Amino acid sequence: MPTVDILFCSWNRLEFTRKSFETMRANTDWGLVSNLVIHDDGSSDGTRDYLHESLHSGKGECWRDAQGINFELRLSSGLGPVGIMRDHLFRPGAEWFVKIDNDTLLPPNWLQECLDLIKQHPDVDLFGIEARVDAEKSGPPPRTVYPAAFIGGIGVMRRSAFTDLPQADGNRSRFGFGAWQDRHPEVNKAWINPPLPVCLLNMVPFEPWHSLSEEYVAKGWQRPWPDKYDESHKALWEWWASYKSGFSRHQ
Repeated sequence: MPTVDILFCSWNRLEFTRKSFETMRANTDWGLVSNLVIHDDGSSDGTRDYLHESLHSGKGECWRDAQGINFELRLSSGLGPVGIMRDHLFRPGAEWFVKIDNDTLLPPNWLQECLDLIKQHPDVDLFGIEARVDAEKSGPPPRTVYPAAFIGGIGVMRRSAFTDLPQADGNRSRFGFGAWQDRHPEVNKAWINPPLPVCLLNMVPFEPWHSLSEEYVAKGWQRPWPDKYDESHKALWEWWASYKSGFSRHQ
């Protein structure tokens, strides 16, 4: 069974970050992780302080020592997600890494299921792990994958697939990974199907997350999704609600 690195990316959105990070800690099998890298890209709302305290407080130290995980908090300002990915790929690390944003709630057993799929589909290089509106209804394992031209920015990725590195798209530093995928049709991409019940807080249509999302968009900390509460997304979150018991102790 391979081990992976986890790259957790943050920029502001303190409430989302706290929820995402705490849920990841609770729902990850840390025996399958080589390194946890938290990369904060210039937060100014207390997010950076929260992450530092989580890693260096007495509780964080004890948790780290008990799990045997290597921790690193990397700091930058204005790199954007593509720049953070480039920075990560410039450095040595495990053959597989998981890129997670600070609005992602990972369900129990998510990493084991991803590694099982890596073993079952050794030809796939990039696995998209977020739930999609056009995917089948989510359900229990067994899962499989279906080929795709693109995955999103959240996923499990084979380091050696990056024979060259993504470039940020001009002033739009948050974009560029899609263009890299378009340049590399030989890199095999796939979505998990039925999808994992991975919750993205900026797409949740109930409180407090809906109001927080609107606040973050207004402050320029988050991309707006004008159609995120249309009927198709409503259906997506109806099936996600069936998994709520799995998240109950973190709600």
